Amino acid sequence: MDALRRSRERNGSLALCEGIVIQAFRTDIKPPDERTEYWADAVGQAFIQMEVRSLGEAVIHGAIRRACVAGIQAGVIETSPQRLARTAPLIAADGDESLVVSLQRTGAGVAHHDGQEIPVAAGELVILDTRRPYAVEFTGPVRRHLVTVPREMLDLPDSALRLATGRTYSTRRGISGILASYVNGLVTMTDHCICAPTPKDFLKRGIVDVLTALVALEGNIREAATPAAEADLLLRLRSYIRAHLQDPALCPASLAAEHHISVRYLYQLFKDEPMTVGRWIQRLRLEACRRDLVSPELAGQTVAAIAHRWGFASHAHFSRTFRSVYGVSPMEWRQAGVLQTDSLQAVDLPLQ
Repeated sequence: MDALRRSRERNGSLALCEGIVIQAFRTDIKPPDERTEYWADAVGQAFIQMEVRSLGEAVIHGAIRRACVAGIQAGVIETSPQRLARTAPLIAADGDESLVVSLQRTGAGVAHHDGQEIPVAAGELVILDTRRPYAVEFTGPVRRHLVTVPREMLDLPDSALRLATGRTYSTRRGISGILASYVNGLVTMTDHCICAPTPKDFLKRGIVDVLTALVALEGNIREAATPAAEADLLLRLRSYIRAHLQDPALCPASLAAEHHISVRYLYQLFKDEPMTVGRWIQRLRLEACRRDLVSPELAGQTVAAIAHRWGFASHAHFSRTFRSVYGVSPMEWRQAGVLQTDSLQAVDLPLQ
């Protein structure tokens, strides 16, 4: 069976039971001078028509494994450094109307969508609209899980889609985390040739419902972003940050995920503030450490222990950051505080 499967994969397809057909493409079956053209055709057959250009390597390398489940394309794509572009001529030529849900499993890249440059790190999810030009670039090898959902399956206005696409989402929690689990589930079924009877309509309904919920939520949040609503959200974000400063996982990405907003929108909320949200979190942590370093009650704790309690994982990084902000090292600040405390205690001694 494995030999038969490999043979069929080399020819581009593998039929499974329950009406599911898997397609598989590998550039290593072609001579080097034919691989770019072959790869562009493979990407188009499996997912969507794209222009392909190599980055950093003379020869394109790639592999795709993809299945169609009740009208939804799901699969895994592994690529060498390259740029894939969905251009206006391609959009006009094929007329495809789908949303591409791309989950970055390994490696990192940059998506260009609606004039925005969106960094995509491993573990992040990005949604792209095939009706609008976009491009993705990878400077190193990557593995992505992809699902394409026809626009007609989503009962959503274009205004909501425009607000929700072309941005990254955390996959650690919230609706985007649920969507990522559906994407992984569909791809796992494809990748491991699971042939057990599968409720395909249920799988389709599940991913369509979750994707619809995420797009609707993002669209509603952005549309409801009146000045008063943004001010209230900014107040809640500040309160959350102060309450969770000691959590080492607190960062802009986790903060955005916890409040069901995109990281880009989070930075937009802080655009009129004296510093970015990431810098503000760092400054609050430094202020907390500065107070604790001269607290008599904490004199027995090391500088590293105090830094760790306020979310600094690296003592060296904490020391460099502390000095860059306050002009002295944490130890120098502590020693100066001790001397000042001793001096005050001497002045306050009662006269004999």
